[in-house]
Amino acid sequence: MLEARALTVEQVDPMPMRAELREVHRAALGAGALSDDWAANRLPRHVRRDDFVFLVARDGSELAGFGYGYTGAYKQWWTEQVARALTVAQREQWLDPPHFEIVELHVRPSWQRCGVGSALLAQLLSRQPHDRALLSTQTGSRKARSFYAKNGWTELADVDFGSGYPSYLVLGKNLVAREAGTRFTS
Repeated sequence: MLEARALTVEQVDPMPMRAELREVHRAALGAGALSDDWAANRLPRHVRRDDFVFLVARDGSELAGFGYGYTGAYKQWWTEQVARALTVAQREQWLDPPHFEIVELHVRPSWQRCGVGSALLAQLLSRQPHDRALLSTQTGSRKARSFYAKNGWTELADVDFGSGYPSYLVLGKNLVAREAGTRFTS
């Protein structure tokens, strides 16, 4: 269905698009103030992170979705929260080597279940330099958990981001094919 709608995925500078991106963020999450804070404060900080990759999916001029990530590191808020949730062995495997963090992945509701999220996710993973990736999603979202399972992600641990946040899960994906020793490409 992705090809039938002539969707393109491209890397862009998100800063000039913040208002449009905020609307996709809001539509996908049903969030108002959270989306405003993300566009005004978090995104500008994130673009300065190592190996930052920001992708949009479009059908002509319509923005269907976006996703981004960067190299995660200790002393970054998300990595520190996740480190507390993982076992020592999990930290050694997933956090100690350089790793890529999928920070945001959002698709307009009218484009969901059309392959947009999978296309963005695959492109993000193929455009970053590491052999492992991590992300978090709400524990109560069966739709998100099913989506990530379908795309080969493994649930690692529950993570507590503090009061005011719902329950989240940390997921990981090894990007090296064990049999062939090649990088993830699809």
